[in-house]
Order: sequence, then C-alpha cells, then structure tokens
Amino acid sequence: MELLKKVKTIEVKRCFVFSQRFTSKNMRKESVKKKIIKPSKEALLNNLDKVKKQVLKLKESSLDNVIADEYKKRLWAYNQLDWYIGIVDLTEVGIWRRTGGTPESWAKGSLKETAIRFKKELRNENSRFKKVRSIKVVPQIIKSKQIIKKEKYLMPILLPTGIIPETRKGMRKTRFYIDDGTMRTLAFTSTGDKRVKAFIGIFRNK
Repeated sequence: MELLKKVKTIEVKRCFVFSQRFTSKNMRKESVKKKIIKPSKEALLNNLDKVKKQVLKLKESSLDNVIADEYKKRLWAYNQLDWYIGIVDLTEVGIWRRTGGTPESWAKGSLKETAIRFKKELRNENSRFKKVRSIKVVPQIIKSKQIIKKEKYLMPILLPTGIIPETRKGMRKTRFYIDDGTMRTLAFTSTGDKRVKAFIGIFRNK
C-alpha cells in the first residue's frame, strides 16, 4: 500500500454520492425523474461535470442523509476512519460477498484472484455465467475505462476489513475490501491493471 495524500472525510462522501448517481438504479431513476441526468449510459458520461457540480454544492449533512438512506453502517464506518488517496496491490483487497450477483466462490480470496476468474469468464463466449449482473455490466464499463479513470470521484472506496464484519464473513481475510466501485475495479483489473488507486480508509490511532 502507498498512501499519497490525506483527504477530508467529506471527499469520500462526495465520491460515494457522485458515483451512485451513475451506478445505483434507484438514484439514477430519481435523477432522471428530476431531469438531473438523462437515461442513456452515453448521456450519463456526458453529464459527469454537471452532476459533479451539483454534488459539490451539497452540505455534508445532505451527503450523510443520502449515505444513511443507502446503508447506515456505511456512514458510521466512514466517520470512524482517517482517509487517504492511495494505491494498493490487488492481493491486499477483497470484494463484498455476492457483489452484482458474482458467485461467492469467486470472491473468497483477493481481488487478484477474482479478477483472474472474471477475465476468464469474459473471454468465454459459452460461459454459463453470462446472465450474472456483474458479468453483463463489466464489459460496458470497460468501454468507458479511460473516461472513468480520469475522474477522482469515481475512484473505488476501500474500507479496512473488520469494520463491518458481515461484508467478508466466511471469506479469506484481506487488508481491505471494496465498499463502493467493485465493478469499476473489476473492469480495470480484468483488463490489465496491476494496482488500484482509491480512497483508502485507515483505522485512527487511539
């Protein structure tokens, strides 16, 4: 792990809320309803700057409300940690159990192992896992990889394993797990990325 820069917790909250505008079905529907963004994936990418400006205007209390509505434990965890932008090795990171319908056996180990399995299935035209949501979504993300990687607020968010125990229950322990941005990260790592740049949460020294 390499920590590059310490950041305020609000930056991580902005990242989560911003990225959810493009990845959460519920938020996307709400945004479309309010005419904040248009429904097509191409339009979502074209509206990155517009949505970012709106998110940056939100007070921290408003960001907290959005995060708590999604998952209260996540907001609690974010507030317990010191935050950095940094780089981690694929062996240091795991993913949520059953992320995007991903078979649990694929996620038992490190992100490196999961990415290898994803790469294999993406290449297999006759894969029996074609209907798994993550297998369907990752190729779409790969098409926009270079655009996504340039946006700070679309970096994955990593939490230290153990802060929310159920996320890796029954899995082999890794130093961190991806709290948000798993499929984006799988899109990058299954196409050759050897390390992950992310918002990294570190337990505070007491």
